[in-house]
Amino acid sequence: MAPFDFTSFEEKVRQQSKPKFRDLALTAEQVEIILSAKHGVSELLIQEFDQATKRGDKINAFMKALYVFEEYGRDTSYGAIAAALDVNAETAKEYIREARAAVRTALGIEILSAGDSVRLAMANDVRERADRVLNVFNNHVEPALKKLEACAKSLAASNAPMALSPRAMAILEASKVEEVA
Repeated sequence: MAPFDFTSFEEKVRQQSKPKFRDLALTAEQVEIILSAKHGVSELLIQEFDQATKRGDKINAFMKALYVFEEYGRDTSYGAIAAALDVNAETAKEYIREARAAVRTALGIEILSAGDSVRLAMANDVRERADRVLNVFNNHVEPALKKLEACAKSLAASNAPMALSPRAMAILEASKVEEVA
């Protein structure tokens, strides 16, 4: 008789018992204070999410990577983190991905990476991302809304009933399309 396969059961237990991070709902001033401390983010996560940041009495690998990231001024390379942790760069990237998710969830701040570089988001990153969103809006969303408005006007002009989903109605209302009943 073959040994019993516990794979699905073990996965279910792993998913249920994995500690989760939650939004700490910090004010901008509180985040600023945390960021002013050299290891403020690491220390806060360990304090608030003990089970998620430790295995037994040892710090998880992603928390060690976050600590090194902060030690290097929150602007470093995966190579430097990998060297400090005595792992390869891919493993360092994996650890930082985990840290990024925890930091984004708990504090609402972003750790960015490009190539080998990894750093905390700065004002210029916000400007760049806002410009990208505006570009998408101007080039894709705005023309699509104009087409939607034209379709809604055509429908209204034909005196056909506007049987639209709640989502479609919300989009129409948000785009300030006048509805004719």
